[in-house]
Amino acid sequence: MKVLIIDGYVDEPAHFGVPPYISAYPRYIAGLVNMTDHDFFYDTIDGVRQHGLEDADMLIVIGGVTVPGNYVGGIPMTTEEAKEISKKFFGSRKMIIGSMAQYEVKRSGGVVANLKAFEGYDFALWNDYERKLYEILTGKAWNKGRYSLVKIASIEGASIVKQHPNFPDLMCEIELGMGCEKEIKCSFCTESIWGKAISRPIDDVIEEISALYKSGCRHFRLGRISNIFAYMGDKYPDPNAINALYTGIRSIAPDLITLHTDNANPGYIYSHMKESEKIVSIISAYNTPGDVLSMGIESFDPKVISMNNLKIGKDQAFDVIKMVNDVGGSRVEGIPKLLPGINLLYGLVGETKETYRINFEALMKIFNANLMVRRVNIRKVMVFPQTPLFEKLNGKALKIDEFMYKHHKFIVRKEFDHEMLKRVFPSGSIFRDVIIEYHDGKISYGRKMGTYAMLIGIPKILDLRSHVDCVVVDHGQRSLTALPIPLKINIEGYDVLKWIPCIGDRASVVILKRPFDSMQDFVRKTNLKFPDWMSGMVRFER
Repeated sequence: MKVLIIDGYVDEPAHFGVPPYISAYPRYIAGLVNMTDHDFFYDTIDGVRQHGLEDADMLIVIGGVTVPGNYVGGIPMTTEEAKEISKKFFGSRKMIIGSMAQYEVKRSGGVVANLKAFEGYDFALWNDYERKLYEILTGKAWNKGRYSLVKIASIEGASIVKQHPNFPDLMCEIELGMGCEKEIKCSFCTESIWGKAISRPIDDVIEEISALYKSGCRHFRLGRISNIFAYMGDKYPDPNAINALYTGIRSIAPDLITLHTDNANPGYIYSHMKESEKIVSIISAYNTPGDVLSMGIESFDPKVISMNNLKIGKDQAFDVIKMVNDVGGSRVEGIPKLLPGINLLYGLVGETKETYRINFEALMKIFNANLMVRRVNIRKVMVFPQTPLFEKLNGKALKIDEFMYKHHKFIVRKEFDHEMLKRVFPSGSIFRDVIIEYHDGKISYGRKMGTYAMLIGIPKILDLRSHVDCVVVDHGQRSLTALPIPLKINIEGYDVLKWIPCIGDRASVVILKRPFDSMQDFVRKTNLKFPDWMSGMVRFER
């Protein structure tokens, strides 16, 4: 039997799979198909949009967005597309897997999801889908625990990465656990649906990464967990387990290029500051630069925090952010190793106009304390059935003052983000291995693989999918301007030269006085001097 696996991409609270990321879903599913002696063909929703459906006996569609976001590498499948795919497939059985199997939702915040099973699919699976799919494929029940099945499937399905259109420039989202360690759950979050927090065995994680590494993957993010600080912990964090995880990964994947993480619960960190400080130290020792701890602070407003069972107060959040800066803020070629990221959410119970002021003032307190925050996500909440927020709002979305929301977002981007970006990535910071993704006019845009990868504009047309090292020379609100290095001063055109700090509007003069034989020759002919941080990056070949 031939199985067609279509990756519609997912964006769930602790599980990301939009290119250049690949989620665990297609890898586990491919492993289950392999385990049961069936053949599979893997395609992405972008592939289906271009060339339609492949013929197969069984269809498995992966999809679901429960976190509002903007995407560069790919556009997640819509519910309309999922329904259309079902209509056009004529094999014997069809199933949909992921949060889309349970929720029908528009890809934006400030809306209410519908709890609805898909028509046109024989099976709609999400929770514990691995064991259910195994039973569908074999007719036999898997009576052991879920992770005993995932252990086999994750290794058997690792080679599917070679069929992804982004391979080998592909970030593998690695599952560390499921559920939430909080006794009283946040009002809005769907992660609580998975129940009490459970951690995946360390050896299983390492063995999967080993299989992916042998298949050619070099980029890994330790995700699919709501709080990495609670990994293998019970009432307290377990720094020894984190150390064993990271050292084990480094041992079996010695030439990895990216090792990042994702979610962290700031309330849990604050409650266990001593152990958490050790964990930050371990992560920043073994990760690669540019890593982010995504902290779901959601709001600094005490009223909103109380009414939505949020994780931490604003003063305690400040202490956590300072600790991560102190321990994880060291730099490699100008790039910090590990910084906090802040999530702010609007549309929660108890929110007023005052909430916007409180949140902005809290951000500026962080800025004025000379601390660093890698990024601030500002989103409208999605309201999902089976969450406390759905019950509190009687199944309706809280009305958001659109003017206040847009103005607040604008001010944060202008007053906080832009200035913070200068602090986090000062001029002279070097980004290695930036992958060019698209062009806009005479500018090539790309990103380095990583958690919340920075968008980098390079004022030169470079080949798509090419890799380039570059140095930061200017800052936008959410992006950087950088120049390719080494800087070939006798070769580069006007559009590159004008961005060099010492040249600017004298680029035409520099071009007329070329060629230069050396730095001394350059200074003599132009009376210009490169900044100290740039002088070692300049080359004079013709």
